[in-house]
Amino acid sequence: MVLLVTVIILALVFDYINGFHDAANSIATVVSTKVLTPVQAVLWAAFFNAVVIIFCQNNWLGFEFKVADAVAKIVKTEAIDLYVILGGLLAAIVWNLFTWWFGIPSSSSHTLMGGFAGAAIAKSGWGALADIAKIYSTLAFIILAPLMGMILAYLITVLIINICKKANPYRAERWFKRLQLVSSAAFSLGHGSNDAQKVMGIIAAALLVFNVSLTKENKPIPQWSDVKKDYKFDTIYYAISEKEMVKETINGITFLLGTKEQFIKGKSHTKSAMAVKAADIQKDLSVAGKNLIGAPESAFVKLETLKPKGEIKEIPKWVQYSCFIAIALGTLSGGWRIIKTMGTRITKVTPLEGVAAETAGALTLYMTQLFGIPVSTTHTITGSIIGVGLSKRVSAVRWGITFSLLWAWILTIPVSGLMAALFYWIIAFFV
Repeated sequence: MVLLVTVIILALVFDYINGFHDAANSIATVVSTKVLTPVQAVLWAAFFNAVVIIFCQNNWLGFEFKVADAVAKIVKTEAIDLYVILGGLLAAIVWNLFTWWFGIPSSSSHTLMGGFAGAAIAKSGWGALADIAKIYSTLAFIILAPLMGMILAYLITVLIINICKKANPYRAERWFKRLQLVSSAAFSLGHGSNDAQKVMGIIAAALLVFNVSLTKENKPIPQWSDVKKDYKFDTIYYAISEKEMVKETINGITFLLGTKEQFIKGKSHTKSAMAVKAADIQKDLSVAGKNLIGAPESAFVKLETLKPKGEIKEIPKWVQYSCFIAIALGTLSGGWRIIKTMGTRITKVTPLEGVAAETAGALTLYMTQLFGIPVSTTHTITGSIIGVGLSKRVSAVRWGITFSLLWAWILTIPVSGLMAALFYWIIAFFV
C-alpha cells in the first residue's frame, strides 16, 4: 500500500511538473503578442486545463478518455509491477526538470511513455511491449503531429490573410486579439485533456497491478482502486445468481455465489435436467445479456467469454479529478524559461498568426484524441508556430533553434527509457 501511494504521489508530481513545463504551449503566443500579461495568461490556461474534465466525462465535442486507455496499454499488465512504474516516473520527472531548466520545450508525453516502456523492458525484456501498433503510431506522430500543425497553421494563415486583406489593419488586429483568447482557450482544452489523461493512464496501470496482487492473495479489491468494472459481465452475473436452481448447483458459495472465479468454475456442475427451467433464465437474460444465453450450461460458458481480461474498464473519479487539478496547478506556476523560446525565438508572432497557430494546434490535438493517439502538445504547437512563420517566408523561421528542438524531441524517448531502466535496476537491487 505504501508503494502504491508513493507511485500515485509521484505521478501527480509529474502531472504538476508537466503543467508548468508545458504552460508555454498554451500561453506563449498570447504573451508574446501582449494580448494577455503572463499572470493573466497562466490563469486563463489553467482554468481551461481544469474544466476540460467536464467535457471528457460527458463526451462533449468528441472529448473522451481514450488517450488514458492507450497509455495504460503500452506494456502488458503481467510484465510490470509497481517498481517498474516507479522507475518510469522517476526518469520522467528528472528529464522534464532537466529540459525545463535549460528552456528546452521537450515532450512531457513522450518522456512519460518512454520511461514507462523503458522500465518495463528492463524488467521483462522487449516482450513487455503490448500494443505494437499503438507504439508505432505514437512514434510516427513525433513527426506527424508537428507536420499536421505546421500545414494547418500555414493554410489557416494564408486563408485569413486573403479574407482580411481589405480590412482596416487597426480594427482587424483588435479583432484578432479577441479571437486569440478563444484559440488559446481551445488549445488549453486540448492540452489539459491530452496530457492529464496520460498520467491517468499511469495511475490506472498502477491500480490494476495493485488489484492483481490483492487477487492473488485472495483479498477483496477496494472500491476506490477498482478499474475493471465490466457492467455487461456484472449484469449477467447477478441475473443468473438470483436463480435459486442455479445457486443449488454450485458448492461452497457464500455471498451471491462468492467470487466471479468460483461462479465461472461452477459451470461444470450444471445439470442437463435443469434445462426445463431454461426459459426463465432466458427471460431474465434477454434484457441483461442481449439474448446471449440459451440453456443454463450455455449461460456459464457465455459468461466465461465475457470475463474481464485484465483491461482497464473505468478510471475512478478521484483519479480523474486529481490529474486535471494537478496539471492546472502546474500551469498556474508558469513555465517562464520555455515561454521565451516558444513565443519569440522560433519566429515573431502577430495576433493574426497567434490565432492561426493555436487554432491549428487545437485541431491537431482534437483529431488525434478522437483516435486515442497520445501526441505531444509541445511538438504540435511548435509545428504550428513554424507554419505561420513559413507563411511569411522561409527565412522568417529561425531554423537553428528549430533543429536544436528537433534533437531534443528525438532524444526524449530513448534517454527517458534508458534512465527509467537504470532507476528500475537500482530499485530492484535494493528490494
